[in-house]
Amino acid sequence: MNLVTTLRRGHLLKHTDLSGIGLEIGPYDQPTVFKSEADVRYLDWKDREQLVRECTHPDMIVDIPEIDYVVHSNRYGEYISDKFDYVIANHVMEHAPNMIQWLADLCDMMRPGGVLFLALPDKKFSFDKYRPDTALSHFVAEYVAGVEDIPREHQIECEIYYDEAFVNKPMDVADKLDMNRIRHKLEAPPHVGIHSHVFESGTIVSKVLKPILMMGFLEFNLVDFVPALGETGGEMIIVLRKEPPRVELTTEEFYSAPVDAELAARAIETAERLAEAEAALEEARQKVATTQEQVVTMQETVAAMQEKVVAMQEEIASRTSTISALQSSTSWRITAPLRAAVTRLRGLGSKGRDISY
Repeated sequence: MNLVTTLRRGHLLKHTDLSGIGLEIGPYDQPTVFKSEADVRYLDWKDREQLVRECTHPDMIVDIPEIDYVVHSNRYGEYISDKFDYVIANHVMEHAPNMIQWLADLCDMMRPGGVLFLALPDKKFSFDKYRPDTALSHFVAEYVAGVEDIPREHQIECEIYYDEAFVNKPMDVADKLDMNRIRHKLEAPPHVGIHSHVFESGTIVSKVLKPILMMGFLEFNLVDFVPALGETGGEMIIVLRKEPPRVELTTEEFYSAPVDAELAARAIETAERLAEAEAALEEARQKVATTQEQVVTMQETVAAMQEKVVAMQEEIASRTSTISALQSSTSWRITAPLRAAVTRLRGLGSKGRDISY
């Protein structure tokens, strides 16, 4: 399991325990949920045999699972009658010609409270980085008109704005704006990898998702959104839950200029690290204050002990002075023979006691 799949699973498992019946659309060789761990079904436009036959990477063939539902259009409900508790679609929504209809069909295929997990590329990290974001008005117009094919406008967008660096070619504006080349491309069927729409982390929530939910097209609530970062594969995560929508969108939020989601995420990360540093600094300050209090206490103790030492020294000096005065006195000299005699008698008494034993 690669890092991107591991990250997807981490976000998915925050919102479902994989109980019930699940559906994963287009798992190819990297399913998010395996049949060995849950009752999950796989959907694709081709069966496993076709996918294996057309696979250009032989080392991946053994990893392509059996496909439970083979469909031939984006209207999955025409092929499937089952209801699902969670649906996973990684890098699928951007291919849907009529995105609102596609989401509405998935909603109809889900049980109440079901979770729809979407991973899709942020255009900044793909070959679409020069394309303008698909506007809300475009999604609504496609839905009202019942569009089923890739919009011609977006085919032309792909021809003009495709980042040639992805195929190791230089960007040549003269070639990109050559109408003969564009007409030739439009005569052929659209490339299977073309993105009908493009999104950016900083705009998709306030400019697309919340407005669509507010307009009443879908019975979904937005319960989680993870912006795309370069180290996470350049994909954003969207989690919707099937329930009556409760959406908050301010006028300022809808009409504001786009925000770079990666810069915003890094700003949040920086702010969190700054808060952690400030907390650590405050803890250090408290330790210093405690240490200073301990030092003051020790200094007071030392001062008290020094006072006692001074007092003892003064007392010793006083007694030494008294003894010196006594020893130099006349009475001390007169009584000296008497003291010597007493000392000798004490000595004799001690010897007598020793002999008596």
